[in-house]
Amino acid sequence: MKLELNHITKSFSGKKILRNFNLTVQSGEFVGIVGKSGSGKSTILNLLGLFDDYEQGEYFIDGKKVPRINTKAATKLIREKINYLFQNFALVNDLTVGKNLGLALKYTETSKKEAADKIALVLRQVGLANHEKDIVATLSGGGQQRIAIARAMLKPGDLLLADEPTAALDKENRDLVFALLMELNKKHKTIVLVTHDLELASKIPRTIQIN
Repeated sequence: MKLELNHITKSFSGKKILRNFNLTVQSGEFVGIVGKSGSGKSTILNLLGLFDDYEQGEYFIDGKKVPRINTKAATKLIREKINYLFQNFALVNDLTVGKNLGLALKYTETSKKEAADKIALVLRQVGLANHEKDIVATLSGGGQQRIAIARAMLKPGDLLLADEPTAALDKENRDLVFALLMELNKKHKTIVLVTHDLELASKIPRTIQIN
């Protein structure tokens, strides 16, 4: 999935965060975004994910102009094409792992058995086989982020937007999560990852510095 932000301007409280900003991410590319707090890193991710709007400019996905946020067309695009990975995992803590992952298949034509088989497969792939019945809140931070990655593996869509996905993890879990992201990228998923971790950023194939 190719992404293009052209001549984007975005302001908060009258202050321009992005001015005439351009970014192209090729289909299947893994791009890291680094920069100081307040530089606009997460703003870029929010624009790409249709969480936020811009004042000027254009946004294209695969050569087609992206609909503005809060429209039916935007909701359809998010549902079918875009996955998210957050620092706080964005899981439902009082539900089981299986039920959380089942939400990723909610809008797909998947039978109950097919869903169970797919969930079992992605859990094996992230190293958490047979954890379907565990309550999410009982898992470690690293475990919860691996569940979040499993959810991204299940949900349709060729784009994964990751906002500081390893910030709350120790080095061992950080490296494990990053290895899973690299595997996703090898399967042609386009990934844009925001991070403050310069050591992690150095491992990403292409990194952009936002000033």
